[in-house]
Amino acid sequence: MAVGIALIAAWFWPKKKRWRVKSSYRALKQLNKMESPAQKFAYLRKVDPFVFEEMILSSLKKAGVKIKRNKKYTGDGGIDGKIYINGRLIIIQAKRYANHIDPKHVREFSELCHRHKSFGLFVHTGKTGAKSLGNSGRNVVIVSGQKLLSMLDGDTSEVKELVLIKA
Repeated sequence: MAVGIALIAAWFWPKKKRWRVKSSYRALKQLNKMESPAQKFAYLRKVDPFVFEEMILSSLKKAGVKIKRNKKYTGDGGIDGKIYINGRLIIIQAKRYANHIDPKHVREFSELCHRHKSFGLFVHTGKTGAKSLGNSGRNVVIVSGQKLLSMLDGDTSEVKELVLIKA
């Protein structure tokens, strides 16, 4: 019985993952058709959180950045994906917020990056307050607002520059 359940789970899980990756490319196309930043942020805040994670990775991949997608979405230890810029590992955490981000989330992510001896991108749809910026430390770049929209549109130059400055 347990083997049967495991086989069924193994059969459906990769399809769900592939579905979300494909959905991320469709969502990026939809996003790029929108005119105003307000429309784009309203859309991003409504999209499935796992599709949002995949949108970030898909846009970076389309821009030529080497990415590593997670095998699962939950129980990932706070790591939503990994990228490599100039051979350096960068951990990504994606959050969909409607309002200000929680400074505690930024601090915890910064500590996670420190434990992994890595840099991180804290990508979010909300507003960044002074406490959150202070909690980002030297190893985390916060990507939001116009930087986020540019990145999702395929312009990774600003994100790469910020990572290299922090490095």
